[in-house]
Amino acid sequence: MPDGDLVHSQLSRIYQKPYQMLCEGKLDRQECAWFVMKAFLQDIKNNYGVLSVKLAKHMGEILDKASENTGANSSVDWMAWNLKLERVARQATVPHYVKELILRASKGILHEIRYNRTVDASNLSEAVVERSFQEVYKANFEQRIPLSSNHHADVDNATVTERVEAIRPDISSEIRKLAKKAAADEDVKNLRRSSRKKVKKIDLDEDLL
Repeated sequence: MPDGDLVHSQLSRIYQKPYQMLCEGKLDRQECAWFVMKAFLQDIKNNYGVLSVKLAKHMGEILDKASENTGANSSVDWMAWNLKLERVARQATVPHYVKELILRASKGILHEIRYNRTVDASNLSEAVVERSFQEVYKANFEQRIPLSSNHHADVDNATVTERVEAIRPDISSEIRKLAKKAAADEDVKNLRRSSRKKVKKIDLDEDLL
């Protein structure tokens, strides 16, 4: 694909190539995920950094306190905790869209704490970093793919959706590893993908699932 070409008008330039690969279906699931992670890491390193990771970790500390209160007091003021998260996000010196993604991640975890849904409370700061990375991936890649009415290589939307869903477990596993390191470093500059798997080309009609 020439540098000037955009095969999907709603995706940023860094995600064009992995999207193209998903549409063409020439690589297996793990290989596609590996290329998507290359773009995702570039996205993270270009737009998210020390202050973003620190904000996510701070939100996790707030959630930790909220989680502790649920054990001691059944009448928790959940609205107050939501407002506290909003206030901390509003005061942070990070771009607005970054605040929104981190706030969405934090509120999602708070909701799970409130309704006793499965959430690992052992390290909520790391959990918020991971969930924030997931929100970045969804907002900047996964959720934008269906916005095109005509997909690359004339692939139908159902096929592209299946391929995106097929790589999701690999992406989630990789993001979990990246978030763990980012939380420990309080930075994203040293994040690296896992080693590349052996390339396996497949037929266009082969089911990636």
